Amino acid sequence: MFRNTLTFKFGKTIGLFYLLCIAAGTITILAEKLYYAIKHITPPDYGLFFAVVLLMNAAVILIANFFFIQIILFLIDCVRLKKIIKMPVVNTPMPKQIYEYFLFALSVIIPIGYIAAILPNIK
Repeated sequence: MFRNTLTFKFGKTIGLFYLLCIAAGTITILAEKLYYAIKHITPPDYGLFFAVVLLMNAAVILIANFFFIQIILFLIDCVRLKKIIKMPVVNTPMPKQIYEYFLFALSVIIPIGYIAAILPNIK
């Protein structure tokens, strides 16, 4: 039943987007470190790492904004609850289910963590 909701479908998309941002940022940073290690030169104090961190922060802020859209979709799902309950349950393999729930969990945990980290700093 839960997998038929708008909240879950939208959350999976945002979770996948955030997972791709994390992977791209990690690969880029590792590639930069590997480049400097192969060339046997010291990396500068700034560089690609700084840009990647900024882009990842921008992605987190964007996803934190999408979190509010998820809350609105959750309210819409609450109104559609009878329709959602009557929808048939689709059987999917267990690994795919785990992956889908992992993506949804990312879409919820990351914005909540970001908001929790920011709120103490707001004066």
